[in-house]
Amino acid sequence: MTQLRAIKDRILAINGDFKDTVTESGLIIKSTAGTNEGITPRWFEVLEVGPDVDWLTPGQWVYVEYGRWSESIELKDDRLEDGKGDVWLIDPKGCLAVSDEAPSNTLYYNKDTAFDGVYRNPLDV
Repeated sequence: MTQLRAIKDRILAINGDFKDTVTESGLIIKSTAGTNEGITPRWFEVLEVGPDVDWLTPGQWVYVEYGRWSESIELKDDRLEDGKGDVWLIDPKGCLAVSDEAPSNTLYYNKDTAFDGVYRNPLDV
């Protein structure tokens, strides 16, 4: 039986919110990962926490500040679908919010970093 264990203040997470989203009405919203609009916090499901993390438990969802996670790596673990899957290492200092339930249809648009090619006066609202 293979199970990953987090050490110290480490947080191991799965199900990073980087995929396309389908709304309840069936609209497909393409992922913004890898674009300027993708520079935004993301939700992750907690797989394992180290012994120094007492405010988070496996199975909860954590909202993580942009860039405070590692690149994903495919690892084997019996708790993952098909016994393997993508796992991220989360920086505990980058956690912004915690939820006991999975977020539903979270759509992102970061107007502060998105540029549509048109220069505008920032005072015009």
